[in-house]
Amino acid sequence: MNPTSSAGPVAETPAYWSMLELEADSFSRTRATNQPGDWSDAQRVMTLLRPYGPAGVLNLCTLLVLRAVDRCPADLRDVQGRPDLSKIIKGESNALTTIDTASSANARLQRGPVTAGDLTSAEEQVERINDLEAVVAAALRTRAGHPKARRNVRRVLSDQGEGAREATAIFGILSEVMEAVGRGTTHSRT
Repeated sequence: MNPTSSAGPVAETPAYWSMLELEADSFSRTRATNQPGDWSDAQRVMTLLRPYGPAGVLNLCTLLVLRAVDRCPADLRDVQGRPDLSKIIKGESNALTTIDTASSANARLQRGPVTAGDLTSAEEQVERINDLEAVVAAALRTRAGHPKARRNVRRVLSDQGEGAREATAIFGILSEVMEAVGRGTTHSRT
């Protein structure tokens, strides 16, 4: 979607990317300071991005990945110095945290909640979240200083699809990442 100037900048323009850069910075800061379970920052940014649909969410996620790569503390990195998702988000894969964030994001995008009924079993939910976590982990291996980093991250994030469910689930995973990176600690799911 390309909203009119009264609704926000036209997608993919320099003004649009400037807005997303500001939102990524703001979200990075608030995610690190919010109380556990406070998703007001995620709800606010999803409301702002509603006119841009899933593409806008994935574009914001691209910028969040680049911030995580830049800001990740040393103890949450792998031996090559890249952010390590398994260190950032400890504990067994918990689809509920991601589904909760994704449901909140979907509501702001005026889509239905993500429910167990979306998949045929809880095992499939966990498997899907694991697939999307692998996508985020791959994106975190990007060199942030590379001239084509933004394009490379966006391509990786689109690997499992560019629909609302994928975009909001990736946003949910990155919300946990930004919380852990911002606080300089592991985000425990257990």
